[in-house]
Amino acid sequence: MVALIGLLALTSAGAVVAERDQPATLPGFGGSYVEGVVGTVSHLNPLLAETDVDRDVVRLVFTGLTRSDRNGEIVPDLAASVRVEDEGRLWTFELRDDARWHDGAPVVADDVVYTVGLLQDERYTGAYAEAFRGVVVERVATRVVRFTLPGAYGPFGGSTTFPLLPSHRLKGRTLGDLGLDPFDRMPIGTGPFKLSFVDEREVTLLANLDFYRTRPERTRPYLDRLVLRSYRDASEALMALANGELDGVSTVSSADAERARALPTIAIYSYPTNDYVALFLDLRPAKTVFRERAVRQAIATAIDRGRILDLAVDGRGRVADTFVPRTSWAYSDGIVRYEHSLEQARDLLERAGWLDLDGDGAREKGDVALRFTIDSSDEPARASAGARIVEDLKQVGIWTELRLHPFGELVEQVIRTRDFDALLVGISSTPEPDPYSFFHSSQTTDPVSTSRGTRRSRWIARSRQPAVPPTATSASASGRR
Repeated sequence: MVALIGLLALTSAGAVVAERDQPATLPGFGGSYVEGVVGTVSHLNPLLAETDVDRDVVRLVFTGLTRSDRNGEIVPDLAASVRVEDEGRLWTFELRDDARWHDGAPVVADDVVYTVGLLQDERYTGAYAEAFRGVVVERVATRVVRFTLPGAYGPFGGSTTFPLLPSHRLKGRTLGDLGLDPFDRMPIGTGPFKLSFVDEREVTLLANLDFYRTRPERTRPYLDRLVLRSYRDASEALMALANGELDGVSTVSSADAERARALPTIAIYSYPTNDYVALFLDLRPAKTVFRERAVRQAIATAIDRGRILDLAVDGRGRVADTFVPRTSWAYSDGIVRYEHSLEQARDLLERAGWLDLDGDGAREKGDVALRFTIDSSDEPARASAGARIVEDLKQVGIWTELRLHPFGELVEQVIRTRDFDALLVGISSTPEPDPYSFFHSSQTTDPVSTSRGTRRSRWIARSRQPAVPPTATSASASGRR
């Protein structure tokens, strides 16, 4: 069981590509866009995708029953309509009659049933592993599929964004077969782009001229061709951008972004995200230092989150008081906010009986001292944020030690084992957030299991960390094509 005492930053950074100092114009059809990416292709089946490049390709090639629009709302995608009945237990989706796979086959209910069957395989451990536990999926008609939930769950719609797989191409293949199937290297999907060429160096995608979502406003995607070119690191990709070999580079660190700003033909662009940096406290009985509310309130009050925002992510974000995004129906302005005040934090502790009687700098109450360890990943932004938290808490008589780990080690040795006092980590939310996995006592072990049959936020919703999380900055070259 944990307490989320303070969300340090809601980032609002990312990337859009445009030309610097050019007047706004209407987009035109045709042309190519070449983007530098870090890493190489591993698996292009969306259920097996591992690398950043894998996930980028999946987002372009595949679509789901629903999607999140630019406002963060869940809206129909491959589904033409959604009907919810029986107080939220029955969800019926009617598929679009104009949706086609890249080989021309129609999208049908059998595709949904087949894909969900793979997601329900106990060997599957990806992002949707908990989405359909206990959920029954059935084909009602050729283009109608129904989900029966074990209990009402409003955010279930967000679970139906999973990428569909073509049953007519993969029927009979089990989850264990997928990695060896040629589909994993050259899949077909229903998205705006289809694969043309894949190797270790480059992925080439061509516009899907029969993409259903462009109609009736237009007849096709704007671009003809999109290339993802692999590099060892962001610095190498930025050098290629500066040399005119690329049109853009995504997920750039703050340091690399500063270097890019010095180049006359490079522009930096951002977009909002629902990524957070949060400090979790372990509230299990053995962690006596956090059991008292006044201590948790003092910690939240002592931390200068605005300063951390400036240090860790160049101020590209906002201080957040809840992990529920502002775009969500669940967001509320009527929450308790803890403004930074060292004086108020000290007062909270003193009124609760926490005093530094021995003069060692750490307050005590009985035989319990206000000392604990903060575990985090070793990316520069996490290290910077953690060091600032240590300094802030020290000023009110709370002594902490910061332990930094490589991200993989943090996940396996700290998060999965729940072996921490406090955890500084990045999380991602959706417009329909579910706090169950963060705060319910049943989630104190990993892997978690639940009979509720709905998707659960993972302890690390962002299992991959950019160089300076949680921002996602990108550089683009102006006037290249």
